Amino acid sequence: MRIAAESTHWAATGKKAAIPNMKTPPTYPCCRLALMALVAIGTAYEARADTVNHATVASFHAGIFHHSGVDLLGYTVERPLSAKLYGFYTLGFPSLVAGGYSYYGNFHHHGAVATLGIGIGSVLYASLAYQWRVSGQHYLKLGTGYTAGVAYSGPYPVLSYEHRFD
Repeated sequence: MRIAAESTHWAATGKKAAIPNMKTPPTYPCCRLALMALVAIGTAYEARADTVNHATVASFHAGIFHHSGVDLLGYTVERPLSAKLYGFYTLGFPSLVAGGYSYYGNFHHHGAVATLGIGIGSVLYASLAYQWRVSGQHYLKLGTGYTAGVAYSGPYPVLSYEHRFD
């Protein structure tokens, strides 16, 4: 009945009828500022291109949330911006798309990893984890993080396996 009434209203006026009690999604101005800051920082580090080896490293990850995307399954590309700072983007599930920066104590071996990112699903997130190089291109990461998201805001665990294609 309601659909028929809305269709009749649209046919008569050419406009869709407003649905009562429908809330518009909230906007996050702080997230826009964070995204602009991430772009500015990335641009500043990109200006140092002559001093850093820009070999990108792609990886596949799976587990109970990955530090660079708050997802269960995904594909990440990381690019060194300095000796220990890496910019990344990740495509995964359920977060879909995310990007940000990770600071590694030692990228290719054991060490701490701190991450700050922004994405779809997890609007803004940060994590602190420890990575172990299991063998060759295989890594395990364990830690914790915090996300301010659309569906969920709060702490989350980091426990994931990563295979790097380097």
